[in-house]
Amino acid sequence: SKVKQQMDVESLYILSELVALLPDDLLRERILLKIESHVERLEGRKPNQTTTVTSQDLPELNEDDLSEKFVRGSGAGGQKINKTANRVILVHIPTQLRVECQDTRSLQQNRKIARKRLRLKLDEFINGEKSRTGLKGAKVASKKAKTKAKNRARQRKKAAAKEED
Repeated sequence: SKVKQQMDVESLYILSELVALLPDDLLRERILLKIESHVERLEGRKPNQTTTVTSQDLPELNEDDLSEKFVRGSGAGGQKINKTANRVILVHIPTQLRVECQDTRSLQQNRKIARKRLRLKLDEFINGEKSRTGLKGAKVASKKAKTKAKNRARQRKKAAAKEED
C-alpha cells in the first residue's frame, strides 16, 4: 500500500512537471493546485503544510542565452522520425550545459521537454545539493539509511534471540 501510494505521488509530481509546460497561466495554476491537493491527501498532510517544490523554484531561461539546433532523429519510429528534424539540441551558452531530446515525434513537444530538462540541469549546476534533484536524492538516501538501520537492528535482535536458545 505504501509503495503504491509513493508511486501515485511520484506520478503526480511527473504530471505536475508536464502541466507546468502549459501555455495558459490560469489553467496551469488550477491544475497544479488540484495536483498539489491530491499529493497532500496521499501524504496525509494538511493543506497548509505544503512542501511541494513548484516549477517556479527552477531558474528561468533567457532565450538569448540558448542555442537551439534541430537535427534528424534516429531509432524507432519509422519514417516520421528518420526523415524529419525533430530532435532538439539545446545549449545554455553561459554554462555550456547541453540537453538533447527526441522523446516524441512532435518537434514542439520535444522543445518544451528539452527546456524543462535544461532548467533542471541548470538548477543542479547552480544549486548543487540544494537543487530539486539533489534534495530528492538526499531524501532517497536518507530513506535507504533508515531501512538499513532497521534491518541491522532486526538482525541483531534475531541473533540475540538465537544465542538465548
